[in-house]
Amino acid sequence: MGAVAVDERLRRRCTEAVVEEGERFGVLVQEVEAGLTAAPDLQAPVPWVPDWTIRDLVGHLGAVHRWATAIVRAGTTDRPAAPPRPPDGGLLDWYAAGLADLVHALRDTPPDAPAWHMSPAAEKTVGSWVRRQAHELAVHRMDLEVAAGRPVTAVDPELAEDGADEVLGVVVPRWAHVEPVASATAAVVVRSTDTDRVWTVRVRRGEVEVHEGDAGAADARLEAPAGQLLRRLWGRPAEVAVTGDPAAEALLRGR
Repeated sequence: MGAVAVDERLRRRCTEAVVEEGERFGVLVQEVEAGLTAAPDLQAPVPWVPDWTIRDLVGHLGAVHRWATAIVRAGTTDRPAAPPRPPDGGLLDWYAAGLADLVHALRDTPPDAPAWHMSPAAEKTVGSWVRRQAHELAVHRMDLEVAAGRPVTAVDPELAEDGADEVLGVVVPRWAHVEPVASATAAVVVRSTDTDRVWTVRVRRGEVEVHEGDAGAADARLEAPAGQLLRRLWGRPAEVAVTGDPAAEALLRGR
């Protein structure tokens, strides 16, 4: 499978999702800080990411937004500087400013402009970052809802399907050189039961191949609606059906 491209319609939908998910995240953080949720304050833990508090989650996203903005605007595939550190104070204003700047950068920069990417399987273009930021926000927005004691808002099935596709085709190959993928040999079929998308992922000692459709014989199978697949593949609790070797299916989890 070659570098994963992002078509124009999907790029526009992902840009909209960055705005929608980013604003929803920011409003919920404001409600946490105002004492309007079950979370007492920004120091409340994030159950789906046990090492983080809500403050850590906001700081992470704000830093990633600025990092992605710099990558998009650089006009080069050279490796960027590290993400910035969050400020000690004014965290919500800092988050909002970073989100606004990111949206401007994604809208104003041609999607085929060159841009560094951490995965060897991704197109080294701005379009890949539009996609990456949409799914980054969707997953972390769900993290925040759980931390705040709110019901988890479902991700649009089309976007969730693309998020699953990104994990399988871009994220897993990024980790091909590290364990457990580096020494594993397995085939896993993944099916989105509400969108009818099917992938076969083959891992061969550090090489990852992703093909459309069900290739037949597989060491494991993972089936669920697209939104649940997105959660499972990013290591979040999800209602999925797994058959076959659990260790093979676990190879597909995003770090």
